[in-house]
Amino acid sequence: MSSCSAQDSAATPRVVISGIGMWTPLGTDRESTWQALIEGRSGSRWLAAPQWTGAVRLAGAPCELPIETADGAFDPVIALARQVAAGAVHDSGLCPEDLTRDSTGVVFGTSKGGLHTASRMLQQADRQDAGSSWLDVWPDAAARHVAMSVGACGPVLAPVAACATGLAACLRGYELIRDGRCDVVLAGSSDASLQPAILGSFQRLGVLARPQDDPSAACRPFDLSRNGFVVGEGAACLILESYDHATARGARWYAEWLGGRMLADPIGLTQLDPTGQSLQRLLSDLLRVVSARPDYINLHGTATIPNDRVESAAIHAIFGESVQQIPCSSLKGGLGHLLGAAGSVELAATLLAIRDQILPPTVNLVSPDPQLNLDFVPLRARSCRIDHAWKLSLGFGGHLSAACVGRLRGPGDRTEELTSAARKRRDIKCGAGL
Repeated sequence: MSSCSAQDSAATPRVVISGIGMWTPLGTDRESTWQALIEGRSGSRWLAAPQWTGAVRLAGAPCELPIETADGAFDPVIALARQVAAGAVHDSGLCPEDLTRDSTGVVFGTSKGGLHTASRMLQQADRQDAGSSWLDVWPDAAARHVAMSVGACGPVLAPVAACATGLAACLRGYELIRDGRCDVVLAGSSDASLQPAILGSFQRLGVLARPQDDPSAACRPFDLSRNGFVVGEGAACLILESYDHATARGARWYAEWLGGRMLADPIGLTQLDPTGQSLQRLLSDLLRVVSARPDYINLHGTATIPNDRVESAAIHAIFGESVQQIPCSSLKGGLGHLLGAAGSVELAATLLAIRDQILPPTVNLVSPDPQLNLDFVPLRARSCRIDHAWKLSLGFGGHLSAACVGRLRGPGDRTEELTSAARKRRDIKCGAGL
């Protein structure tokens, strides 16, 4: 299994995150998504019921698809990847000559490939011109298109780790810089899975939320009445860059990558180890590697009873009596579960939390489950000093991932960009301290 740490060796290059691109059910860029998250909004709504659902009404969190999907030029999962990659590059200030080098890599996952293209091609199987489109069904399609769009000549990889794909991609991107293979890596993931086959599978597994009247309140992580998640669409891309490369060009950064770990939970295809031992080993290993307690943990938080219970138990086991001093939250009540894109989008939001020194809330958490007993930042964002933050991602099939990012003070620290007036406007908007 893959593992990485900024402290593995004295000679290990330091890595910063210098750019973020996002596209989600809550916004078509980084800042609109982040503002909606800290305002506690939800992107879930009723989906048009396909024929196979009969009388069942399903909620989902679709995003506004990029215009280049309208004429079929790109599958949505590819178009989303291209958009967030362009946004991340622009945010980072990288020049074209920084990208078209052997030292620029791409690690971008999708977990399932182009499902919309697959559906269309199956309907056109007898057409002779359908052959080349199957290339966009492969799981490497988004990574390939991102690399071509920026002209990257370094390694191009496409990890697949179910709902941990996004975080796994970022972990692998870090490793490429740590090992001296790259100076810059575009890392992230995209997902567009609002397809009957996917929703039908999750419905049969019993993991989809069963909303009563309001689809925006369907996904309720850590709530007593939680009963599952809603499927969402979206993407995020991060620019990972060696510290030396970033400082040489005068770049600004969101945080430093401090460490990460991946392990496996071998219990089953969809189950988690009910004792939480596998997840506890992962968190214990991460804590040992980074040697810093988190000021905030962004949880996987699917709003399924087993996931929320196991995550909470593992955190209690690692941090003991001091666990109440560590705020945690899940973003899936607002974003929906973005499946293969969840890890990268939620990691991007965690970096923005460090930048703005604010905790994004757990949306729809009205009645916290007392058995879980953590500070889940219910309903409303909160100002907080965040020097170190953890991100957890869990995937069907036993994929467990965790990463630690931390504020890096210096001329490039984006946290310093917030003026006192901006902080005041931010606190009023999110209701911090109320």
